[in-house]
Amino acid sequence: MKNEKIIVIISLLFFVILYTVFKIFYESSLSISFAIGWAVSFFNFLGVIFKVRKSFLTGNFGAFFLNTQFRLLLTGLFLYFCFKKTEINLIGLLVGLISTSVSIPIGFFIDSRRKEDGTSA
Repeated sequence: MKNEKIIVIISLLFFVILYTVFKIFYESSLSISFAIGWAVSFFNFLGVIFKVRKSFLTGNFGAFFLNTQFRLLLTGLFLYFCFKKTEINLIGLLVGLISTSVSIPIGFFIDSRRKEDGTSA
């Protein structure tokens, strides 16, 4: 549970920093696209965390695979409608989608360093 909290905090920090930079220095469509990509990535990450934990506790892995495919379908439909109905900047969207993925190894690195040093958070 501690690793997930670290990853969520790092992802939120990335979001605040990058959104501020995009909002100040670039056009508004880039910052909105980044926010949409980050939200999709962040909520998918949270969905995976809760579903994996529940699947390991109950031992029902079939529901996990069905839920994963359903979440993938909803993500695809959401992004399709975002592209059709709004002006999404592809670079901002990709940076947003990647931001949570980048925070995962950083979070595990921080946690492993804390275990080696004997410090706790």
